[in-house]
Parts: sequence; C-alpha cells; structure tokens
Amino acid sequence: MPGLFADLLALPTRLAQIEQRLEAIAALVAARSAPPSLSRSVYLGENTALAMLEGRLPIYVDTRSTDIAPHLLLTGSWEPEELRAFRRLLRPGDLALDLGAHVGVYALSAAEIVGPAGRVHAFEPNPRSAGLLRRSLAVNGFAGFAEVHLLAAGAAAGASTMMIRPELEGGGFLDRAMPSVAPRADGFQTLTVQVVALDTLFPDPATRLGVAKLDIEGMEGQALLGMRRLLERSPEARLMLEWAPAMLAGQGMPGPELVVFLLGLGFRFWRIGPDAALEPLPGEELAGLSEGIRNIVAARGEPPWDRDRA
Repeated sequence: MPGLFADLLALPTRLAQIEQRLEAIAALVAARSAPPSLSRSVYLGENTALAMLEGRLPIYVDTRSTDIAPHLLLTGSWEPEELRAFRRLLRPGDLALDLGAHVGVYALSAAEIVGPAGRVHAFEPNPRSAGLLRRSLAVNGFAGFAEVHLLAAGAAAGASTMMIRPELEGGGFLDRAMPSVAPRADGFQTLTVQVVALDTLFPDPATRLGVAKLDIEGMEGQALLGMRRLLERSPEARLMLEWAPAMLAGQGMPGPELVVFLLGLGFRFWRIGPDAALEPLPGEELAGLSEGIRNIVAARGEPPWDRDRA
C-alpha cells in the first residue's frame, strides 16, 4: 500500500513529463513536415513582409491583405493547381504578359522560366502592389528582363476609376461609371488609373506573344479586344484567364461574346483539372456558363505542355 500511495502521488509529475515529451515530439514532426516557406517569412515593418513563393522565390507582400498574403506567408503558395498549369505553358525565351499582376505570383514564376532570353511584362494599376512587385523582381534578379507597368489593360486608352480595399488587394476592379473620390463609406478606396490597349504597346509586327495570364475582374474581354492584332500574329499564343460570367458581363463583354471572339481567332478551350491537367472544354459549354469563377486555358491546337515542370 505505501508503494501504491507513492505512485499515486507521483502520477501528476509523470503525466506532466509525458505531456512535455508529446509536445516536443509534435514540434519536431511539425518542423520536419512543414513547407520550408513557413520558416522563411519575415515582417519588415510598414505593413510589408517578405515571403518565399514555392519555397524559392522571395516575394514582398502587404500584411494588411486577408486574401492572398496569408497564404504566401504561411505556406508560400497561392492557387497551386492554376500556377502549376501556368508554369507548364511557358517556355524559355517566351514573351509573357501578366495582366492583373497584383504582387507577382504569376509574373515571378514566368520570369523564372522564360529567363533572360525572354521578356515579362506585368500590368498592375494599384501603385502599392506594383511597387511590391518591382521589389520582388529586383531581389530575384529578374529586373533586367521583367518590368512592371502601372497601367490597366483595356480595349482603348483612357482613364478609369479603380476600387480597392487594402485587406482585399487581389480583388481590386475598375468601375468606369464611378467618379474618382476617396475614400468611400463602404470601405473601398478609389483612385484614377490609366488604361492602355496592349496593341499600342506592342506595335512591332515581329513581336509574338508566348503566354498571357489575365485576372482582371471582368476586364478580360476588354483587354483581349485591345490586343487583337498581337493575338492575330501570334499563332502559338497560350492564354490563361479568369472566367467569371457575371463580372465579364458587368464590364461590357459577356461570356458568349468573348467565346465567339476567341473562336474567331482560332482558339480552343481547356479547363484546369486535378494535378493541373488540361481537359478539353467545348466553346458552347463555356458560353453557357452563367455563374461562378474559374480559370481556363485557351490556345490554338494543343497547347505546348511541359508535364515535368512543377
């Protein structure tokens, strides 16, 4: 009995020791299984942090963001399947365009692949995001062949009003009907931005587009109208674009009209499936979509596809 009594008295201490050991084991497992990016984020002050995209590309982010930045800071990843599909479309030496570049997840990935033999042009009308992207290109050594344009892409040159919220920077959009006043009672800030038709920036008949990514909150159709000549002379152009029927209609080019436009230029469509695989998407099915948001790929014929590229 005395021995049993002593064991009972010692039980709380032993349980505490077991708990400590379990915590140590859990910490060890977490450290060994967590992506490298989890230990590679650093706050720099003034709402700015440096994260590691895919564990290898330094990328500056705005810490006020609650949409994209938390994912980059904690996992080093954003839209992993879509980004993998985008990377597989690229080839060294390509001319790559990133429309709606934000802080540069796609622009940095493009620059890594096209290399100094290629060119990357990122379009981002939000000065804060554009500034962060410039810093990211510089710290990665890409500034010599990748540049940021503080512009929005559209069908014609002009000025527009951009609606932004610091905590949702990835969802800024153009509202051409709004006067330029800031801030608004609903939390949005507004600023006047310049819009450009890309055909005016790339007038050289010898210029050929490799890959363009478009994520511009419904302005995809307008931007494609503004780069029609570039598309016509680029037989191997590959497009990845956000397809949001409601937003496309709201910006003046509904999905069915955009499908007709691209079919007229010889494009076919693919959805992005599991493991970033491309699955054929009939034009009539795409035109019939009326809701939701998804990313699709458009190309003439089978798009070039590097299945080995992560």
